[in-house]
Amino acid sequence: MKKWQKTVGIIIISALIIAHIWAFIDYLKFSTAAEFWCAEITQAAFFDNIFNFRQHFWCYNLLSVFDIIFIIWLFVALCQKGGK
Repeated sequence: MKKWQKTVGIIIISALIIAHIWAFIDYLKFSTAAEFWCAEITQAAFFDNIFNFRQHFWCYNLLSVFDIIFIIWLFVALCQKGGK
């Protein structure tokens, strides 16, 4: 691999690591918030929480799709390199 390809790969992998750490911390925050739900919660607050959870899960799904695409791209790049 060329030097710029290694540099771009390291930058992308570092960004993914940071994104996954953020996602894990965010998940822990939301799972802790879910523990405190009780019968006295208002309906508006309940639906606000559900909406926020849905937004965060969409972000987690997009992060996973980006990971898969990047892994496939690296695999193809390494396979082409091995054939030379």
